[in-house]
Amino acid sequence: MSGRQLEHDVKDRTVEARLPSKEYQTKRQVVVITGAGGGIGRACALRYAAEGATVAVIESNPDTAAAVASEVDALGGHGYAFPIDVSDPDAVHLVGETMRADGARADVLIHAAIQRMPGHLDSLPVESFDRLLAVGLRGAFLVAQEFGRDMIGRGSGSIVFIGSTAAHLPYPNTGAYSACKAAIVMLAKSLALEWAETGVRSFSVSPGMIRTPMTEDLYSRPEILAGRSKMAPLGRIGTAEEIAEIVHFLASEAASYLTGEDVLVDGGFVISKFMHVPGRD
Repeated sequence: MSGRQLEHDVKDRTVEARLPSKEYQTKRQVVVITGAGGGIGRACALRYAAEGATVAVIESNPDTAAAVASEVDALGGHGYAFPIDVSDPDAVHLVGETMRADGARADVLIHAAIQRMPGHLDSLPVESFDRLLAVGLRGAFLVAQEFGRDMIGRGSGSIVFIGSTAAHLPYPNTGAYSACKAAIVMLAKSLALEWAETGVRSFSVSPGMIRTPMTEDLYSRPEILAGRSKMAPLGRIGTAEEIAEIVHFLASEAASYLTGEDVLVDGGFVISKFMHVPGRD
């Protein structure tokens, strides 16, 4: 495998990155993805890998980060493995510095990292509320700031945050999840407005009911799969790969006159509310 090993200490933790050669980087798009260890983040990593991109796999679990980076390599891309906590500003900055030192500056940033901390709001521990927001919202801000500065300096770049239908319809008993996703959608719009004149575009994509490792405990139950499928007008549960295709489009030149949009990818779920109201014709 090409590349070399770099190790950096961040607050008594080791961050390891497998870095491609500078010669390789000049020919490849550089994509930074948080939460790339599974689900939508991993699907985005593999989508870009298939076209030869260099992909920075940011994932808190070292083994998972390394595994996805290896998958990226196997598909013809080149994977960096960065096992960090995206809520740690020093760790995020170190990733950016490590990439810049090796000549890799992000063309695309995708923030998919989240740590679910479910619970009822009347009894939710403050620590659970804070932790979900730290990974989801604080992490979004930190990576956007770190890699967005490179994009601003270059005069181009695309940022895509993974939102949720929970940003549009409150999802009960999920702690701060809906509040976090709603804030992420607005952060994407704020960045789009502030950075438009620099050539940097920003979006959010709000998936609906998607089958991923994080939701497999639900969709492995036939009654849940059937019941939820019926709630989407398109009659099925979506896939992580479908979300990755939308993300890829928004970040591409094909969407060059779009910015600030939140794209619902939910099989029609959010707009179908009146289908479930008694008395309709």
